[in-house]
Amino acid sequence: MITIIMRGKKFETFAVAVFSVFIFVFFYTILSMNGLVLGNDPAVHLQRADFFLSTGKIPISDIAWYPPIYHIFLSTLIAFTGAIEIESLIFLIKTLTVLIDWLLIFSVYLLGSKFFNKKIGIFAAVFLLLCFPLYEINQWGGYTTILSISMLVLLFVYLSIERKGIGNILIIFTLAFSLVLTHQLTTFLAFIIFPPFILIMFLKSKGKFPKAWIAALIGGVIAFSLYYLMPLLPYLGSFIDIVFFQLETMLFQIPAVSAEKFIINFGFILFLSFFGLIITFTELKKKGSLGIYYLLSLGFFIPLFLSQSYLLGIYLPYQRFVYYLLPSIAIFSAVAFWFILDKIEKFNYKIGNKWKKNRVLLVSYILVFLLISLFIFRFGVVYGKILEGSIFYSTSDVKGFDAALWLKNNNPDPTTVVVTEVPGSWFGVFSEKTVFAETDPIVDRNVIAESVLELAYEVEHPLTLVRAYESKGAITAETYISINSVWRRVAYSSGAGDFLSYQINGDERFFELYSLHREIIFEDKNNPKKIIIHYFNEEVDLYQTMVFNNKSYPINVTWTILAKTADLTEIKLYLSTFCDLSFSFKEAYVPSILDWENPWENPSNSQDNTWAVTNFTRETLTDDLIGLYDATDEIVFSLKFSELPDWGNIGALSSSQIDAIRFQYTFEKIELNNEAAMNYAILCFSKKSYPQLQDLNKLNIEFDREFESEYIIKSRDYHDYIEENEIEFIVYDKNQLDTKLVNSRILKLIYSNNRYVIFKIKNNS
Repeated sequence: MITIIMRGKKFETFAVAVFSVFIFVFFYTILSMNGLVLGNDPAVHLQRADFFLSTGKIPISDIAWYPPIYHIFLSTLIAFTGAIEIESLIFLIKTLTVLIDWLLIFSVYLLGSKFFNKKIGIFAAVFLLLCFPLYEINQWGGYTTILSISMLVLLFVYLSIERKGIGNILIIFTLAFSLVLTHQLTTFLAFIIFPPFILIMFLKSKGKFPKAWIAALIGGVIAFSLYYLMPLLPYLGSFIDIVFFQLETMLFQIPAVSAEKFIINFGFILFLSFFGLIITFTELKKKGSLGIYYLLSLGFFIPLFLSQSYLLGIYLPYQRFVYYLLPSIAIFSAVAFWFILDKIEKFNYKIGNKWKKNRVLLVSYILVFLLISLFIFRFGVVYGKILEGSIFYSTSDVKGFDAALWLKNNNPDPTTVVVTEVPGSWFGVFSEKTVFAETDPIVDRNVIAESVLELAYEVEHPLTLVRAYESKGAITAETYISINSVWRRVAYSSGAGDFLSYQINGDERFFELYSLHREIIFEDKNNPKKIIIHYFNEEVDLYQTMVFNNKSYPINVTWTILAKTADLTEIKLYLSTFCDLSFSFKEAYVPSILDWENPWENPSNSQDNTWAVTNFTRETLTDDLIGLYDATDEIVFSLKFSELPDWGNIGALSSSQIDAIRFQYTFEKIELNNEAAMNYAILCFSKKSYPQLQDLNKLNIEFDREFESEYIIKSRDYHDYIEENEIEFIVYDKNQLDTKLVNSRILKLIYSNNRYVIFKIKNNS
C-alpha cells in the first residue's frame, strides 16, 4: 500500500514538473512572439527597476506609477545575476513574468484541489489556459496585475482554511501587505471584496473574529498607509467624485466589456461558470467550507458588476476588471464540468446494464468526440486572438532594437529623442536615451511627442482644438472636439483637393494648394492667437489666417490673395472641409435648401447609389449659415460666411454620411500689389461639452455671442518643446511617416531600415 502511495506521489511530482516546463516554454514563447518582448509596459518596468538599482531608493507614495513589489523582485533578480546587457535584462523580465504566470495557474490549481479534489484543480488550471484575457494581459505587459491576482487567490485560500499557528498568520499578513503594494486596482477591489466577506463570516460565526482576519487587516492597512495615504489626503473631500465620476475616458472601454467580447474572451467557460456557481455552493455547503465560496462569489460578481458599471453612470477602468474574473471563472467552470462528467459516468453505468455494450461504447465515443471538439474549437479561438495580440501589442521588435543600437553607438552622448508609439518606450531602453514616446490619447495623451512628431502648431479652447502641420501629407489643418475628455478629430482640410486658379495676360494658371510652397506663422504669445498658413509661388501669395478669440467660441478664418508680379484675372479659390468618417454627420442645414436633412433627400446631382450632392449658390442662399449635425454623438459643425461663396455643395456617401462641404470664391481681377479677402467663421462642438445650446435653430446666435470674462486659450508649438527639452532626434515608424519630412527644412535623415527612420533636428528656427 505504501509503495502504491509513493508511486502515486512520484507520478504527481513528475506531472507537475512536466506541466511546469510546459507553462514556462508556452508563456515564454508568447512573450517573445515579436523576437524580443511584447508590449510597451515592460520597458517601463525595466526603467523602474533600473531606477531602484541606480538610486538605491524605493519611492513611497508615488501612486502615479506602479506600486513597487514587482519592481523590487525584478531589481533583486537583476542585482543577483549581475545582468547588464539588454538581451540579458529582457530574458530576466520574461523569466520573472513566466514564474508569475506559473504562480497564478498553480494558485488556481491549489484552490481547486484544496477545497474540492485534484481533478477539479487540474480542470480549473486547464480552463484558465483557455481564457484569452490571461494571454492579453501578458501581451501588453500587465505583469503587476498578474502578480496581484495570484496574491489575491492565495489570500482567498489561506483566509478560508481552518489552520492555526503563527506561520499561517505570517503568510496572511505578508500576502495582504504585498497585495496592496503590487497594484492599485487590485487594492481597490480587495477593499470592496473583503468587508462583505468579513461581515458575512462574522455573523455566521456569531461574533468570532479570527486572528487570520486581523493579520490580513493589519497587513493591508500598514501597506496602504505607507504608499497611498499621504498622496490621497488632499483629495479626501472629492475622492468619490474623482474615482467614480470624473474619468470620462473610461467610456471608450465599453466595447471591450460587451456581451460579444465576453464570449470571445471566455467562450463556453463563461456559461459553465454560471452553472458552477450553483453546484459549488451545494458541494461546499456539504463540506462546511462556505467561506471560500463567499470569496469566490464576491471575486466573480464584484468585478463583473464593476465591468458593467457604466450602465449606472460610473467611470471606472471597465476592461481591467475582466482580468479579475479569471480565477473565479476557472474554478466555477471546473466544478460544473466535473459535475457533468460525473453525471455522464453514472448515466453510462446505469444504462450499461440495460443497453448492449456496442451501443454504450458508441454513446461514449460521441460524447468524448464532442468534448474534444469543444476544447479544440476553443483553443483555436484563443490561439487566433493570441496571434492578433502579438501584432497589436508588438511595440518593440528587432528592427527597433537595431535602430536604437545604431543611435547609441553613433551618438553616445546623453540626449533626448521623440519616438512614435512603436517603438515606444523600448527605444529609450535600447538606446539609453531620454525618450518622449507617443501614446494612445485615450490612455494618456503625450502632447510633447504628438507635437514634435507631426511638427504641429496647436490652439485649444474649451470647445475646439485646431492643429496645423508643417508636414502631414496633404492635410494642412485639423479640427478636434472633446468627447469624454479625449480630443477627437471631426474635420480636416486637404491641400490636395483645394486649388487656386487665375490668369496672367490671358494665360491660365492652376495650382493645387498642396503643390505650392507653404510656411506656417504661429502668433501665440498674445491674444487673440493666430495660425497663419502661407502658400506662395513667384506670382501670388495666399494666406489662410485662423484667429482664436478668448471671449467667443467661433474661429474666424480669413483667406487673402495678393498679386505679386502682375495683375490677376479670373481668380478662383476652391476650398473644402472633409468630415472624419468615424462620426456620422447625416443632417445638414443649408438655408432654403436643406432643413437639417440629408443631401440624399434633396440632391442636385447623384451617381447611382454611390454619392449625392446638394448645391448652393450665392443667389440661392437665404442666410449666411451652413451646418452639419451628428445625432449619434451630438456633434455640431457649422460655418457662418461674412462673404457668401459664389458656389458650393454638401456631399453624402451611399451610407448617407456627409463627407464634405465644398465652396468656391471667384474674383474678376486683383491688380498688382493689391489683395482680395474673404472671411467666414467656424463653430464646432459637442452638445455634451456645450449643453447651453440644445436647439439647433438657435445656432446663429452663438456666432455673435461674446462672454464678459475671458477664458483660457492654450497653445502648443513644437519648436518650444524641442528647445525646452533639448530634443535632438526624432524616430518614426515608417507606417506613420509622411515622406515629405525627408525634405523638411529642420530635419535631416541620418538612419533608415525596413521599419524605422531616424531624423536629426538641424535647427529650431
